Order: sequence, then structure tokens, then C-alpha cells
Amino acid sequence: MKGMILAAGLGTRLHPLTDFRAKAAVPFLNRPLIHYAWELLAGAGLQEIMINSHHLPHSIEAAVQDLGTEGQKTPSILFSHETERLGTAGAIGKVRDFLAGDTFVVCSGKIYFEQELDQAIGFHQETESLVTLVLVPYSDEYSYNPVFLDDQNNITGFGPTETGTHPDQPHVFTGVHILDPKILDFIPAGPSETVNDLYPRFIQEGYRVQGFVSKAYWCECSTPQRYLMRSLEVLQNRGLDNLIEGEASPLCQGVVAPRSVQIDGSSVVKDSVLWDDVKVGPNSSISGVIVTNGVTLGPETHLENAIVTPLPEKTEPLQAAQRVGDSLIWPL
Repeated sequence: MKGMILAAGLGTRLHPLTDFRAKAAVPFLNRPLIHYAWELLAGAGLQEIMINSHHLPHSIEAAVQDLGTEGQKTPSILFSHETERLGTAGAIGKVRDFLAGDTFVVCSGKIYFEQELDQAIGFHQETESLVTLVLVPYSDEYSYNPVFLDDQNNITGFGPTETGTHPDQPHVFTGVHILDPKILDFIPAGPSETVNDLYPRFIQEGYRVQGFVSKAYWCECSTPQRYLMRSLEVLQNRGLDNLIEGEASPLCQGVVAPRSVQIDGSSVVKDSVLWDDVKVGPNSSISGVIVTNGVTLGPETHLENAIVTPLPEKTEPLQAAQRVGDSLIWPL
């Protein structure tokens, strides 16, 4: 069985984090987001995985180059670069020859999901569906358009219908599709979407489009606010005070930081995510902050609810950001 990870998004809503790397390459819990999609597919026994790319494609390639363990059989990775963004269906159609011949799995590269896919794949095969979407129960905390499911697990519609006025139960699509290869016959050349174009047509024409409902923890990180909130939420779910791999102050609480980060022992860091090679100087206090690669926060830096990035290579109007030395401070 083969799979595909969708990683060609521009990440516009995740700006300014995506000024420096593609959305799927943004670190979540000290690992690129795309690692979690790869592990989902690898855990289900898939043998080959295609990854599409568009925005900052080299960051995607760098993020996956070390996946797998030496000597252990792991899915091979191929790349499909899109000079023009093709959308979810168009991306699948572009590599139809690769995916043809057997059931395949398509996964968003921007999700963190604690569900194993074996049961969902088995459900898809038993029901002989054309499309199975992996869903989670709807909650008012989600701002996503709902997916409506009847009591026979048939998907009957997609948002933005008000949840209280639809006869069927609302759910949230996780970004995991399990697809019969016959779907490839319906995808035209060029850009098109699955949820907006293809799947509503299938429902209207009577094809079996079903939902597999998972109770496992799931999140996606499409905005900086959501990215920080979900990082801290997973820490709490795991019962961890911090996820710090390197040198850190004993005054840290709710901090995610990789091995290359240095936090002076006199500094207080709370509810923050730090990327590679960040340094926090003495007598500093930061709270609710995302600090991206290579930023040095000097002595007595005091920040709250902000994003700190290096200066971008391209000089563009930066009305929302304040320049401080070689860094930009953005509101969060």
C-alpha cells in the first residue's frame, strides 16, 4: 500500500513562522510536523510515500531526510514538486500513476494525531467505500467547517451549514483520507480540491463516502496562536512540565525547546516554544512566546505574547513587526 503527504500549502495563516520554512516543516514538540504524518503512514505498513511541495520545498526535503532508523525497513520517500499549487485533488491526480492499483492513504502534513490507522483502513476495506475520511467528534472549540455523518457512517455533507440546523451529526475532518484507486478516474488535470469539489459530487451521485470516527487526540496548527496552544496542550496531556532537550533554566515552566537551545539559569521562561539555536540571556522573562531559529534574546529581555524571528531575507513592509537589533518582534 502507498500513501501521500500533502505539504504544498503556503502556510499564510501561520505567518511569520512560514517565512522561514514550509508549514509541514515547522517544529512541533521539537520535531517537524511532517514527521507525525509519516509515522501515521509508516505505522500502518505503507511501503512508499509521496510528498508534494511548493512553498520552500528544500525545508520539506531537509525535514524528512533523517526519518527512519538505520537498518530498519521504512517507507521510501518520493517528492512531487508543484510549480503551481494544484490543491488536494490536483496533487493526487498529478501522481496518479504512482498511486494507481491499490487502496492508498492521503494525509495532511500539518496534523498531530494519536490514532493508529490500521482500524480505519480495515473499516474502509470492509465497507468497500470509494472514500473514507477519518473524523473526530465536533466541539465548539473548533472553528472548522463541520462534516456531517449519519447513523450508518455515511458522510451526508460538508459545512458551512449551521450545526444546529443539519439533521446529521457534525464531526471534524482530520486530514486523513483513505481512498479507492477508482477515485483517480474522476480527477481532472490541473488544480482541484477533494472536500470542495470531488467529495460533494460523489455524495450527490450516490457513491459511498464514509467517515471513520476516532476518539484519539488530534490537532492541527494553522495559526501561531493555535500552534502555541496545541503545543502546551500536548505537554499537559503527557503530564510534562517541559519538553526541553538541552541546557535550560530551572525556572522554566511549559517550555518546548530542542537540544541546541540555551536558557540562562537566571531567566524565567513560561508557556513558550523555542526553535533551534535560540539563546535566552540572563535575567530575562518571556511568557507565551514563540522564538524561531537562531534568535538571541539579550540580557534582561522581557516579552509576553509575541513571536520573535530573524530578519527575513526579502525586504518587505513589516507594519506588524518591531525591529530590535537583528530580530523582529511580532504580536501573537
